[in-house]
Amino acid sequence: MAKHELAQHSCVPVKRSKLSLQEPVVIDPPVFNARYSDPDFTTAFNKAFRERQPFMDSSSQAKVLEYPYPTASLPNFLDSSEYIQTLREELLQETYFHKSNDLYEFYQSEDLRLSRKPHIAALKNAIYSQEFFSMMSSLTGIDLDPSVIDLNGNQYHEGCYLLCHDDDIKNDKEGRRIAFILYLVDEDWSAADGGALDLFRCNETGHPVEVAQSLVPVRNTLAFFELSSVSYHQVAEVLSKNKSRISISGWFHGPLKTTLVSKSMPFTPLQQDAEDSLEELSSIELQKFLKADVYDTLLEELGALGPEEGAQTEQPLWDEHMGPRHVRSYARVSLRNNSRIPTVMSRLYRLFSSTVFEKYLKKITNLAFLSANTELRMFKKGDYTLLHDHALERNGLDVVFSFPYFAGKDGKQAPHEWDEAWGAGATHYVADKANLLTLYPRANTLTVVLRDEGTLRFVRYLNAKVGETRRRELSVLYTVNDDEDEEDEEDDEVNGEKDEEPDTKTNGSQ
Repeated sequence: MAKHELAQHSCVPVKRSKLSLQEPVVIDPPVFNARYSDPDFTTAFNKAFRERQPFMDSSSQAKVLEYPYPTASLPNFLDSSEYIQTLREELLQETYFHKSNDLYEFYQSEDLRLSRKPHIAALKNAIYSQEFFSMMSSLTGIDLDPSVIDLNGNQYHEGCYLLCHDDDIKNDKEGRRIAFILYLVDEDWSAADGGALDLFRCNETGHPVEVAQSLVPVRNTLAFFELSSVSYHQVAEVLSKNKSRISISGWFHGPLKTTLVSKSMPFTPLQQDAEDSLEELSSIELQKFLKADVYDTLLEELGALGPEEGAQTEQPLWDEHMGPRHVRSYARVSLRNNSRIPTVMSRLYRLFSSTVFEKYLKKITNLAFLSANTELRMFKKGDYTLLHDHALERNGLDVVFSFPYFAGKDGKQAPHEWDEAWGAGATHYVADKANLLTLYPRANTLTVVLRDEGTLRFVRYLNAKVGETRRRELSVLYTVNDDEDEEDEEDDEVNGEKDEEPDTKTNGSQ
């Protein structure tokens, strides 16, 4: 999966100096809950974890969820509540970096192995101890490498999230075997605060389709699960305005016993310098694309379908959910539903697929086209698209007509604009680690973007701030005939001629 970090927000926590002239304070390592090393407990727990059976220990309330894949929850993991409180306070004093791309939005510390804070260092030493690795191996039955471990602090504030992924990173000999999280949230954290660890059920093709179980964070609880090709999970969006989801998380590594099978589609990786892509990325934005009365009629026709544009009727217009969830989540109008598209939108749909519109695009872009892929799609709260090897788009011209829905008090379309302060729902064009262009949905606006090799796009996760607002659009990807351009240039050179007409390509923008 491609990773493209976006520009940091102004609310990034202030970095704190690590310089100190004093020797670090050394304290005793924290004590693990003795119940989790008891042979009677570990034997029963191991059997449930390895054989995918439900398990609940009445003494500790530790449990194993057998579905959709074995996941463990160990409450009161550390014996001392005072230690937990001090550990949390130290963790909040660490340096955090804003992590933001197509997949996630949260804050992460540096590697905690480097921390000199006494309680964090003591926890690190305890996790690296033979006692801890023996306990984890006994509980899971997995051989773990005590010399390799990842350890970071995480903060999820309001609106932060981590979308569906599997964490299954391996090579041919070793890799991540177990993902773990030690929760340090407020003691009164509840499901209403969000931030649950959601576990996804996969279909017969191994793709995640829906959330099957959710674990609400509980202070001083260790949650963990074995990583595999179907260990899809996410951190649900945090909804609390005054509490943050604080945790320490990481991965245990170990040797593999099976031969790896690549899950990637046979796409060639795209390599492109960001500055070159920026020069080539061109865009046009045509506001008030339809006449005002025509656009008003379009909205009225959609509004006549009822709540959520027909989503609550027996035959919703946007009737096909696009997945799988580790790649994308949105709704589109299926081919079988084309006959139900309202009149104005239907005419626009046909226009975008016509030779007349192709000639118009050719005139304003100076490009020749081979084919077009058209989608009438809608994004609601919780939807997104990700940069993923399973969903790489062909290079070409992106043409999008936007007609967003803003819910008024009476449930009808309201005359609002998309609020960029939501930090959600924009289309980001990226290359390498650069964000080249950000386009927010604008009413009655047509955008045209030429996407060359190495430039990718994604629709940012629509968080809870968007409410009942919908990103609705007619999206067309036109594939470009590059060969024809090259042949024309060669013919001009052979004939000693140059095109005297002015270049109609748009200026690059970012």
